[in-house]
Parts: sequence; C-alpha cells; structure tokens
Amino acid sequence: MNKKVIPFLLFIVFSLPVFSQYAPIDSLKAALADKKANRLELLLEIGDQYLDSIRYHDFVVSCLQEAFDEAVSQQNDSVQVVACNWLGLACFNVGNFEQATNHFYQGLKLLEQVPNEVLQAKVLNNLGMIFNELEDYERSLEFYQESFRIDSLANNSVGLLSSYINLGISYQNLKQFDRARDNYEMAYQLARNQQDRLAMIHVLNNQGTLEYDLENYPKSLAYYQKALDLYHEARDKEGIAFVKSNMGLVYIELKDFEKAKAALDESLTIARKLDLYSLSAEILGYLSNYYEKTGDYKQAFEYYHQYNQVYDSLLIEKQNKMIQKLAGQYQFEKKQREILELKQLTHEQEVLLNDTRNREGYLYVIIFLVVIFLAVLFLLLKKERQLARELQEKTKELKKLNVSKDRFFSIIAHDLKNPFNALVSYTNLLRFNFESFSKEDLSQIINDMNDASEQGFALLENLLYWTRSQTNRIKVYKTFFKLKLIVDDVVSLANPNLAAKSQTVNVEIENDLQVFADKDMIATVLRNLVFNSIKFSYPNTEIRIEGRKVGNSIQVSVIDQGVGIDADKQQKFFNYEENTTTVGTAGETGSGLGLIICREFIEKNNGLIWVESEAGKGATFRFTIPYVEPQK
Repeated sequence: MNKKVIPFLLFIVFSLPVFSQYAPIDSLKAALADKKANRLELLLEIGDQYLDSIRYHDFVVSCLQEAFDEAVSQQNDSVQVVACNWLGLACFNVGNFEQATNHFYQGLKLLEQVPNEVLQAKVLNNLGMIFNELEDYERSLEFYQESFRIDSLANNSVGLLSSYINLGISYQNLKQFDRARDNYEMAYQLARNQQDRLAMIHVLNNQGTLEYDLENYPKSLAYYQKALDLYHEARDKEGIAFVKSNMGLVYIELKDFEKAKAALDESLTIARKLDLYSLSAEILGYLSNYYEKTGDYKQAFEYYHQYNQVYDSLLIEKQNKMIQKLAGQYQFEKKQREILELKQLTHEQEVLLNDTRNREGYLYVIIFLVVIFLAVLFLLLKKERQLARELQEKTKELKKLNVSKDRFFSIIAHDLKNPFNALVSYTNLLRFNFESFSKEDLSQIINDMNDASEQGFALLENLLYWTRSQTNRIKVYKTFFKLKLIVDDVVSLANPNLAAKSQTVNVEIENDLQVFADKDMIATVLRNLVFNSIKFSYPNTEIRIEGRKVGNSIQVSVIDQGVGIDADKQQKFFNYEENTTTVGTAGETGSGLGLIICREFIEKNNGLIWVESEAGKGATFRFTIPYVEPQK
C-alpha cells in the first residue's frame, strides 16, 4: 500500500445540451403522462437534465430510447444523433463501455447520411473518452486528433478548447509530458478568452496533476490553489471537494501531514454531504495512505476497510494483500504494547512473559518472513510485467524495422533500377550506333536520359531523407520564416515540369504570413506535394497553393485538377507498410516515398497531414502546423 497515489484528471464530455431550464423529476414525469404534451421534447428534456444521475439511470435510458424511436418515425436525423450520443454517455456513466461505444458509433453512422461537423466532432470526442477510460491511450488519441482536425477546419473554438484539454490528457497518459503541457497551455488561453470558468478549472486541475506526475509538487500545488479559488468564487461545493482531495495528495508527498489531513477531511465532509460516493471512496483511499505514511496503521486499516466497502469490485487479491499488511503491522504494535505492560508485573509473571516472548518471537519471525516473501513476490511480478511490456515494445519496433528494410530493398530492386536501366540502354545505343541516329532522334534520347536522371536523383534524395528519418538522424530546428517565400522557391524549381505539361500555379498566400517550424522540412514537404500534383494533373490545368491561419494552426493546401484518388487508396498513401505507387498522366513513375516523408516531417513539427479527393475530381492535400505568434 505504500505507493504513490494518482490524483484525478478532468476530461471534457460533450452531451449536446438542448434545454436550459432544470425541472424536478416528478414534474417531468407528470408532464410526460399528459397526452397533450409534446412527448418528444419532454423525453429529450429528461435525458438532458438527468443524464448523469445513477439513481434514475434506467428511467433516463428508457426515455432516450423512446425519443430515438420517435425520431426515427419522424425521420428527424438530428434528434437521432442527439439521442444516440446521450444514450452512449448514460451507459458510460454506469461503466457499460461496450454499449456506450455501440451508441456512439451508431451516431457516427447517422452523421454519414446527414453531415454535421460540430456534432461529428463531439461524438468523436466522446469515443476518445471511452478508450481513455479503457486505458487504450493510443486509440483515444486518434479520436481526439480527428475531433481536433474537424473543429480546426470549422474554426469551432468551443470544440477546439475541449480537444486541447483531452489531447493533453492522452499525451499525459502516454508519458509525453511536453506535448501534454503545450496542449494544456493552449486550452487555458482559449478558456480565458472565452471566459469559460469551468474549462479554466479543468485545465488548472490537469496542469496540477501533470506537475504531480513529474514530482514538481510546489508547482502542482500552485495550480490546484488557482482551481480552488475559482471553485470558491463559483460556490461549487463539489469542485472544492474534488480539488481539496488532490491537494491532500500533494501535501502528503511534501510530508506536510497537518495540511494533508485538513484538506482530506474537508474534502470527505463535503463529498459525504453531497452524496458523492465515488469521490468519497477515493478520499477514503487517500486517508488510508495518509495514516500509513504517518505510522497509524490502525486508522489506515479502518479507512481502507471503509474504502473496500464502497469499491467491492476491486481485485480480491489486491485487497487481501493490503489488508494482511495493515493487519500485521497493527498486531505488531499491539503486541509491543502488551510486552511493555507485562514488564511491570512480578518476577513470576516475568518468567511467564519470557515464555510468551519466545512464542511471540517465533510468530514475529514468521510474519516478517511472510511479509518479506510477499514483497519480493510483488516486486518480481511487477518486474515481469515491465519486462513483458518492454518485450512487446521491442517486438513492435523490430516489426517496424523489418517492414522498413523490406520496403527499402523493394525500392532499390524495382524503382531505382528503372531509371538506371534506361540510362544504360541509351548510352549503349549511343556508344555503338551514334552515327545512325538523326538529330531529332538524338534530341529525344537526350530528353529521355535527362528524365531518367532526374527521376533517379529524386528517388535517391527521398531514400536519403527516409533512411535518415528511420534512424532518427534528422533533428528539428524550428525558426520563424515567411511561408510564401518557401512556396515561391518550390514553384520556381518546378517551372520546367510545369512548362512541359503546359500547367500553371496559382499561389494564394499573404506575403507576411509567418510560420514557426523547421524550414527545410516544410520546403521538402511542399516540394513533394507540388511535384506530385504536377505528375497526376492533366496538361493545361491549374494547381492552387493556399496558406492561411485556421484557429490556432497554419493550414496549407495543394489543390490540383488531376485524376483524383479512390477512397480505399487514400488511407494507404501515408503508410509505409501499405503505400502503393501510381503512374502519372504522362507516364511518370515514382517510389511512393514522397508522401511518407511528408507525413513524418509534418508530425515532427507537431502537425497533421491528410488528403481529400474523389476519383476523377482532382485531389487536395492539406497539412497543418501549430501557429505561434511571431516574435517582435
């Protein structure tokens, strides 16, 4: 039991509220019985107001299911999505994650028929919350990132605020503390700009928890104190209890046991008064930890027993080990006191006491050996689990390296061979039959040799970038630079290719738009995207390059009027395990490495990249990188 206790993290849940008045449950039930009332509106109102209620869970679920059925009969798709989302949250509140996930996915399927970006981002956010609770942090992060992408494109500041908070939680759970801190800071700025007090409190609490994880206890305490001040201003008793429990944990780590006890007692009093059973149970666990640290094992055992009564779903093994340890320590102190009392008895009693000591000594030795054995067993099991996780990570890394190796040799064996075959063939022809070719034939051969040389050079350059990226030899050096200057350089480099296919480029980027990123990486990404668009665009078409600030990101788009991309191929473009190549509109070939390098370089600059396209309707490649205010 002597371990570091983890404080609460606060994530944002989207419940899609549609009502603002809060009515008693009895009056809502009475209104529901009135056949003249608007039944669908009342059903939704009950779901909205009592969604978090465990006491009325079954009644709320039945109302929401009826509302969904009624919305289906009325062909009201928006209400169906709201009902699905609320049903998912109701199931989540009672721990039924499987059913909650089914409801959320049903909502996403409905949104495919009636697209609504705001609702889609909210449902994706709630799915991320499910996988966060299941401790599948990688999957949770994927949903939060997709929700963030949608809100960024829609410039939805409210959604972005929630995404920053939840992304921070995912990165913190994944031990990527720097990214977690960056997202929390962005969230706090947005919350302050929107004057969203509740979101500010959420962020402050999570910042305190992050510093707690990093063992920066004074800084953690400062964040919790700011959150507590805001809760006091709002007279939010539940929030005060919540933050006080986290502050108690920090005081325990600082060994300020007097303040720790006061904070935990105040938190427990409020939690019990408000019937916050889950929080009460956690505080009981914290108090058990407190008394163990202060050496009062009897109280530690008592509080842990109370904690056990509330959370009877804990693993029996873990409970028994904890109870045995506390009981053994309590019995040890009790026997020590008995020995001191027996020393005051007569000589005859001392003889009897000596015999008793001998028996007790054997008992203590046995108990001590049992405790040592359990401790060693626990450490061995913990080490075994750690080794298993490390082995799993190494296996994944080895698999990735094998795939990279196979991809590398495949490119060398196939794609790199083609341009050199062309060069060898043409040079042999010129070497032995030079006089037999006309001037026009020689011009054509030289053009083909130039194309093969450029193709081979481009492939070698991408191979070099990719190999250095796979071996982590590429470092990121971020600076401020004007985006349009880089784009103009890339267009200038592409002018011969554009002229060959009679294509034009239209750049729509403000001259003063500055970005903070690795200049060479962004130039490489733009060069690959622009040459890719030239390759797959028809002659006499226009390619547009756009760049602008969207929310808290810089978004760059390369838009062509080419052959387009099938939906099933779009998911493979940025994956080195599944990437495939396609011949351009003029027979151009490539290795497929360019887009993979684009993804890796954008991710190294903390951004996202994706493609939007339909077969035969051209393609739009977009990427975003975080916006940083230019230095004066």
